[in-house]
Amino acid sequence: MPGPPAGPGADPRPLLLRAVRYAALAVLVAAPAAVPLARVLRLPGPLPVLLTLAVLVPSTAVAVLWAHALGSRGPLAASWPLLGGASVRLLAAGGALWWGAGVSAVLAATLLGECVAALLLAVRLPARRAGGEPLRVRPRVLVRAVTGFAGLWVLTGADLLCARHWLSAESAGGYGAGAQLAKASLACANLIVLLLIGRLASADRRTATRALTRALGAAVLAGAGVALVLAVGGGTVLPLVFGPGFAVGPGLGLLLGIDATALLVLTVLLHYRAAHGGAPLGGWAGAAAFPPLVALFPATAQGIAAAHALAVLLAVACALPGTGLRLGPRPRAGTGTGRVLPVARAEHELDRAARVEISVVVPYYNPGPAVARHLSGLLRVLDRHGASYEVLAVDDGCTDGSRRRVARLGHRRLRLLGHAANRGKGAALRTGFRQCRGRWIAFIDADGDLPAELLPGLLDAARRAGADAAVGVKHLQHGRVRRLCSGAFRLLARVLFRLPVRDTQTGLKVFRREALAGVLPLCREDGFVFDLELLALLHRYGHRRIAEVPVAVRPRTGSTVRPTTALRMLAEALRLGARLHLTPRTTPAPTDPRHLLRALPDNAG
Repeated sequence: MPGPPAGPGADPRPLLLRAVRYAALAVLVAAPAAVPLARVLRLPGPLPVLLTLAVLVPSTAVAVLWAHALGSRGPLAASWPLLGGASVRLLAAGGALWWGAGVSAVLAATLLGECVAALLLAVRLPARRAGGEPLRVRPRVLVRAVTGFAGLWVLTGADLLCARHWLSAESAGGYGAGAQLAKASLACANLIVLLLIGRLASADRRTATRALTRALGAAVLAGAGVALVLAVGGGTVLPLVFGPGFAVGPGLGLLLGIDATALLVLTVLLHYRAAHGGAPLGGWAGAAAFPPLVALFPATAQGIAAAHALAVLLAVACALPGTGLRLGPRPRAGTGTGRVLPVARAEHELDRAARVEISVVVPYYNPGPAVARHLSGLLRVLDRHGASYEVLAVDDGCTDGSRRRVARLGHRRLRLLGHAANRGKGAALRTGFRQCRGRWIAFIDADGDLPAELLPGLLDAARRAGADAAVGVKHLQHGRVRRLCSGAFRLLARVLFRLPVRDTQTGLKVFRREALAGVLPLCREDGFVFDLELLALLHRYGHRRIAEVPVAVRPRTGSTVRPTTALRMLAEALRLGARLHLTPRTTPAPTDPRHLLRALPDNAG
């Protein structure tokens, strides 16, 4: 945790001795509870509980010594002992599991790692000098910080204790190995804080908030890397590290990775709050929420991981207030709110050049018979709506005969476009957008899970609000794991792109022609993450009036989205975030992109 500034002459020894004495006293007070707690957790004896309690003593020493090293020698000198301790912990735990040792050996490795970190920090202490000023911390600040980070410690280990109590020995071993590897990434959060501590603790709120945004972005990237490793290589990496018999499947690996990502974000937020004198109590909120959440899920490894990830995300939500972060756009002058309000908007040149009121792009790839039924229904809905329209069906290299089914519809307002080979949803949408003649430009998924009847309501909402775009927001009715993955993706979009939109991936959106034409030349994504890229670019270049409309979802009949798509979308979102953050913000959006949204003759078809 960030400690007080310490000059070169400050002596940390008195504070260190006092803090270690209090930690040892706390361990002695809690030690009698080791025996009954071991019975509840079905442990072979009280030793694992005692080892867990003992970690508190060297951890307290590390906190004091790290604060002194940070203030007297700088972030680099304070960081390498922590990395050394984390490396010893991981190697010792891996070796213990490789040789078939139990949970006590793993906890002993944790204790060893903390002791090594404390020793590495202690050997660099300056020689005691007569008259040196002791390092002091106000008791209230110390109690608040220690209490807050104790909550993080309890929350971090809660799922491991639950797995030990509920799961079989084999399942608990696999879960414990995956969770240990995932939570080893928490050292990255400490390193991020070390590198940015000067700015994170700055009295200038704007500087501190910018540093926090960068720290959170780095934490999300580190967590996504862990999620990728566990989801793709959980069956190969874990046996190499921990020995044969320790492995996790892709689903559990992804959940553990999401859990680790949320823990990384929470750790950064708690450090930030502690540096600014706030109460870092988000960890206790998550720890309190975990028992009722885990009761809602099945007593399986995936159920425990999902419940713990939700508890950590709740802790993140509790830690956000007071940080100064804005997850949405800044309020416009005179509104006092970030909500979309009805406004009078002057007509734009590109609006006047439009030939029809709305163009609807429908990209499809091997959807089967569903696409013809969906398009037929869409054409009927638009006929009844009364506004002039066109529908552009874009075949993204189908091989199942869908193009022939669409062509047989033969509607005068239906235009057929296509690719010779499959290029992705984003590429198909760009192909359709460039041929649109509408004042408003929309797209809707081809699989029929979003009823065509929703489109007129979305268009009316955009008109009433004078919005740059209107997006559908799904009410999720899928399984718990899918809801968790969707929630994690939404959190990732908010942290990386500061988007105010709750659901970026719903396949039903409407854009004002001027707004879409201003950012379309900058779009590069070909896959499902194109939706996120488009909304991020709109937000980046000032088209921030986005209306959100709740939509109902039908059961899927022919969707090409598969469970593995979630992992690919996560990787694509991280790559997109890196690309947009590296692109200079001074790059202007095109001001007259009529060559991209062509106003074709009325009889074009």
